[in-house]
Amino acid sequence: MEKADSGEVLIDGMPVNIDSPSTAIEKGMALLTEDRKKSGLFLVLSVLENMSIVKMPEYIGKTGFVQHLKMAEDCMEQIRRLNIKTPTMDQIINNLSGGNQQKVLIARWLLAQPKILILDEPTRGIDVGAKAEIYHLISELANRGVAVIMVSSELPEILGMSDRVMVMHEGRITGILDKEDADQETILSLASH
Repeated sequence: MEKADSGEVLIDGMPVNIDSPSTAIEKGMALLTEDRKKSGLFLVLSVLENMSIVKMPEYIGKTGFVQHLKMAEDCMEQIRRLNIKTPTMDQIINNLSGGNQQKVLIARWLLAQPKILILDEPTRGIDVGAKAEIYHLISELANRGVAVIMVSSELPEILGMSDRVMVMHEGRITGILDKEDADQETILSLASH
């Protein structure tokens, strides 16, 4: 994990020091990576295992035994909620479509109940139907008070999903726009500076 050059992270108005992925998760942050196959999924594991990995310490608890029933109930609830198309929760994740793999990753973080959800290219490589479902879910999370930060290179996605748009160029912020001020021309202009 790279150390920040400057600035601070505030969660619930309080500064927090994020020095590792596990600390970020403990503080209520979640990251859906850009490349689900390289850095998001465990391709040889099942839907259940991929979905529950972040909550595994809770499923084990103080007893030292995995609470399989609770884990399976949580997984089935997410499969229904996100309309994940899989014959069974024991299905190897690599056998699912890209859209359903992405929904399993989102379900993983929903189980962790994050305060801040960072989505890096959340709809890359998935079909139109899965995109619409993911957009609906993102809106639902934002309406429930989850801070959603979406990183995207697709302008229609940015314009359709954002309350505010931060534009960056070569690692520097070149502008922050409210929804009503954000349009394709302004964003492209800021992105080229």
